[in-house]
Amino acid sequence: MAGGNWNKQNKVRPGAYINTKGTPQPKPNTSIGRTLLIGSQDLGWGAKGITELDADSDFKALLGTDLNDPKLLALRETLKGALTVLYLNNNDGEKAKAEEATLPWNFTAKYAGVKGNDLTVSIEKDPNDETLITVNTIYGTEIVDQQQVRTTTARGLESNAYVDVTFTGDNTEPTPEVTATDGGADFSATAGKAKLEALAASSTYKLAGGTTEAAEITELLDEALATEVYQTVTTAGFPIDNEIHEIVGQAVKRLRKEDDFKARAVVPVLEGASKYDNYGISKVSNGVKLASGEIIEKTYATGYFAGASSAANFDESLTYAQYPGAVGAYPKLSNEQTINALNDGEIVFTGRRDGTVVIEQDINSLVTFTDDTPASFRKNRIVRTLDEIANNTSEVFHTTFIGKVDNDPTGRDLFKANRVAYLRSLENAHAIRDFDPTDLTVDAGNDKDSILVSLAVTPVDAMEKLYMTLWVN
Repeated sequence: MAGGNWNKQNKVRPGAYINTKGTPQPKPNTSIGRTLLIGSQDLGWGAKGITELDADSDFKALLGTDLNDPKLLALRETLKGALTVLYLNNNDGEKAKAEEATLPWNFTAKYAGVKGNDLTVSIEKDPNDETLITVNTIYGTEIVDQQQVRTTTARGLESNAYVDVTFTGDNTEPTPEVTATDGGADFSATAGKAKLEALAASSTYKLAGGTTEAAEITELLDEALATEVYQTVTTAGFPIDNEIHEIVGQAVKRLRKEDDFKARAVVPVLEGASKYDNYGISKVSNGVKLASGEIIEKTYATGYFAGASSAANFDESLTYAQYPGAVGAYPKLSNEQTINALNDGEIVFTGRRDGTVVIEQDINSLVTFTDDTPASFRKNRIVRTLDEIANNTSEVFHTTFIGKVDNDPTGRDLFKANRVAYLRSLENAHAIRDFDPTDLTVDAGNDKDSILVSLAVTPVDAMEKLYMTLWVN
């Protein structure tokens, strides 16, 4: 899909080329609530690349540990705001295995990594019916899967979330990979029966050989940024001085400008480092203290804001949105420090007298204002609205108009009518105001296959300041 910004009407590929500029004074968005979180911890388990997670996911099966593990703190905080987290895991290496000649199966850990060595398979015969076999998959000390087969139905044992099962039949030697056409295994109706009958009443087999070899995170990141569907990407969890924050910031700038992909980045603040100065990048100034007494440093609190920002609708502001479970800001900023941080384009968590903690102001890192990027662009609600218009217009053009509608007055009128109806819906949702169809023009471009669109909109912001004079008679 081609697209991006344009300076001249000289594009070669079909696509929507859209500039977003300030003036001098709908199809559902499937990316809503999706945050791309770059894994900062060596987990020793899980699929290399993206694992899609939500609050109901089986984290132990997918990442090797529970959500309350400190290694998943960034993920836990991100899920407080996000609907879905795309967790980028750089786990790689060898898979643990158990290949026993006495069994009609080989067992291989679902994922590479040292945690595969914590897997054990136990096989128990029913004391009242020795033809009934119970096969347990044990992770650490916990039974995570249990299946029953008969000695005559060994081939019915299935893989589970932790272990892949390969049926080897009655071979006398372990067979890593057997298919129905290999001829190396016995696939008769009672295959495996002799081996199972010969087993003791109880036996265990520990998987071994699992190793962790971390893949290069930046290579995985480049692919994820270019191919995944998400609203925000965050480096939450990485040390404040890690170079990955700057790498992600620059990548998002490039995606927004060159690829017309309106993703946003959320990173922690590093004093003296890049100011970013971009309305597609937000930076978090401090962390919070939870009711349990746990301190959430700013690099982890960054995850919460990224998740909440991804889930916020285009007509929603996060100003004064509460941080779930927080009872204090950490560190607590003074009035002067808060003002300075806001002026520097930073997200600040502030404690209120009622014991809650809120996002002081839903802003981004933009601090340099021009005619093309006026001061209103520092407000994330404004940016969400503009991104929504750009994304929707690009999607509709690609799915409904490219190659299907004539580039003549009638075709251009159809496109304008489509956009007018959409913009009316945004006006009804109070995302924009005072829209007039004359604010939108659709003309022929320089080439026979191009159109030139100009649109003026006035986004609506949320109330944030109250100035009142109280008169007393």
